[in-house]
Amino acid sequence: MKTQKIQNLLVVTLFCAAALAGLTACDADPVEREGGKLPDKDGLENTYGMLRSTRSVRDEVRVFLTEGNGFVTDNFYYQLTRPLGSALSLEAAVKAGEGETERTLLPEANYDFPDGKKLDIAGDAQHSALKRIRFFAENLAPGEYYLPLTVAADAADAADTERQTVNYLLTVRGLQMGEYKLNQEQVFTVFYLNTALYQPLLVDEYLMSKLDENWENAWPERPDGTRTIGDIVNLRTVVLDYDAATSRALLNLGADMRYVLGHATKYIRPLQDKGRKVCISIEGGGKGLGFCNLTDAQIADFTAQVKAVVTEYGLDGVNFWDRNSGYGKEGMPAMNTTSYPKLIKAVREALGDGLLVTLTDHMEPTEYFWDTAAMGGIEVGKYLDYAWSGYLDNSKDMQIVDPWHQGAAFVSAEWPRKPIAGLAPAKYGCVNIPWYTGEAETNPTERIAPVFLWRDAGYKQSNILVFEEMRTVLQDKYESTWTSSITDGYKFFADDGVYLIDESPWGTSYLSENEYGFDASKLGELDDGSRGYNKWTKDW
Repeated sequence: MKTQKIQNLLVVTLFCAAALAGLTACDADPVEREGGKLPDKDGLENTYGMLRSTRSVRDEVRVFLTEGNGFVTDNFYYQLTRPLGSALSLEAAVKAGEGETERTLLPEANYDFPDGKKLDIAGDAQHSALKRIRFFAENLAPGEYYLPLTVAADAADAADTERQTVNYLLTVRGLQMGEYKLNQEQVFTVFYLNTALYQPLLVDEYLMSKLDENWENAWPERPDGTRTIGDIVNLRTVVLDYDAATSRALLNLGADMRYVLGHATKYIRPLQDKGRKVCISIEGGGKGLGFCNLTDAQIADFTAQVKAVVTEYGLDGVNFWDRNSGYGKEGMPAMNTTSYPKLIKAVREALGDGLLVTLTDHMEPTEYFWDTAAMGGIEVGKYLDYAWSGYLDNSKDMQIVDPWHQGAAFVSAEWPRKPIAGLAPAKYGCVNIPWYTGEAETNPTERIAPVFLWRDAGYKQSNILVFEEMRTVLQDKYESTWTSSITDGYKFFADDGVYLIDESPWGTSYLSENEYGFDASKLGELDDGSRGYNKWTKDW
């Protein structure tokens, strides 16, 4: 009984520590076969230990994989209730226990230990270093698997197994490719989706067709010649919140985002299966603390929270858009030019090279990103995968924000920008297309046409094309025109789209090498087969 109480105390202590630390990061790694000898219980003198995972405070750890060649990593370590006074060395092993009938033991080829399986604890320490275990999906059929990782001398010893074993419960999910292939030619499309309004599955029915010069389908894999678009989908709204009592910068997901992430198999994995990157977009929380006035301690804390969410929910990265922060509130620190670059650098280093860190270039928070000296020597572009303009105005013609061609025709003079230090032109999106109504003197096509003139002048240096926040077919002022923004955006931006604008007495003609067209018909087709509005609005 005494043993059980101390064990429970350890679990509660570790849980509270994790909670106080905020959302902690989760790296991953290996699993082994040969068991190490546990120290004699009497020799421990009421010091007790547990094998633990950084993913969970419990002895059962859920791991989700998708069939294919991917992998997931976890960290395991050994924890003592207090220093032992002498060095302790254990070795992790994989041993199948009794009673597992519903799950299949994970094959040896589907896990490894990059750091080895030996767990060493110094005499004055309470835990070992983290060791990684990696789980591989290769050649695994969809289904349920298990892997018991133990340091017990005999995994069948029930008294030891309860504390000395971490049971990995693995689910391998089949790919959900859907009806449509993701188009990854000519245009690299970036979308934002508000989870307070829509299901992320909305993007799968953003369909584009392409006819060649003979008016035949240029994409032949389907009879209707359509593909889905959207290379990066940024989910919002996630905010940097502020806790006045602790002065912590907190990553606030909000109820809608938590629901979507908690049901990632339904809402996110089908998008990723096609090759999309699904990221969270973080912005300000309106309390006066934002990316531009964080302390070094807040940056470290916030970075750990970001990494924990990205890792835990299998996301592809993070987008930073510093808006709505509420800078200048009484009692809050002033903006500075080093905090934001430090944050981007810290998040990049925490996430590593396999995940995306992107930036929306917008207003004062990023206007100095060309100035390495002002940023404390940080070339912030070296830590970004992509950046793009955040300037949108439905009341004006297209504002093309091109830092490399300031002063040139068709480049916005209203929103001047300099190149972000360390960022190649091919990684910056100059064009962010708004939804237009038909109420202005000029129609949406004429308002977006400057994109072609800018491209035709030779200024285009990247294939990144960004659109205003995603929407479905709604009964509003954009109902009859918003789809034109996508069609026109594609045909004017793609290198194999419009090649000549011809003015004649009968009006303006746009001559195209290929004819792009956005197909919104699926968005008006409801689940019961009828026609209607509001498809893919949130269902929770």
